[in-house]
Amino acid sequence: MKIFVFKAKDIHMGIESEYVYRIIDDYKITPVCLTPKCYTGLIFYRGELFDVINIGLLFDYSGHTENIDNEPTQNQRIIIVKWHNKKIAVIPDEITGMIWIDGKSNELNSYRYENKNINLITPDHIWKKLQELPYGYQQV
Repeated sequence: MKIFVFKAKDIHMGIESEYVYRIIDDYKITPVCLTPKCYTGLIFYRGELFDVINIGLLFDYSGHTENIDNEPTQNQRIIIVKWHNKKIAVIPDEITGMIWIDGKSNELNSYRYENKNINLITPDHIWKKLQELPYGYQQV
């Protein structure tokens, strides 16, 4: 299977390429009130609205850099992920590329490729993690 690999902090993560809809670098994020820190905001792309998630903050990787202005930095891209009837946009620190691995993806797998550990995640795993977060005035 083809895996799309990116980094959050110094952790390499991968998602099956069939879920990656687009990679964009020209965007404007609209902030949303009363959301967790990892929830960056919303983007409108090609007639669709996407929740924008900072993947490093979602998985609570310490030392993760975040873009305070919600504007793209020089090499910052957003990965748009679509599956079933769900869709999100993910902000990684860096996009590494595509690799080919053998095997099927479970909820969370780890693969070794060129001396790098790659944690394979599924869109459902990201969605489940988002649903566990507290929303509302308690976090303000």
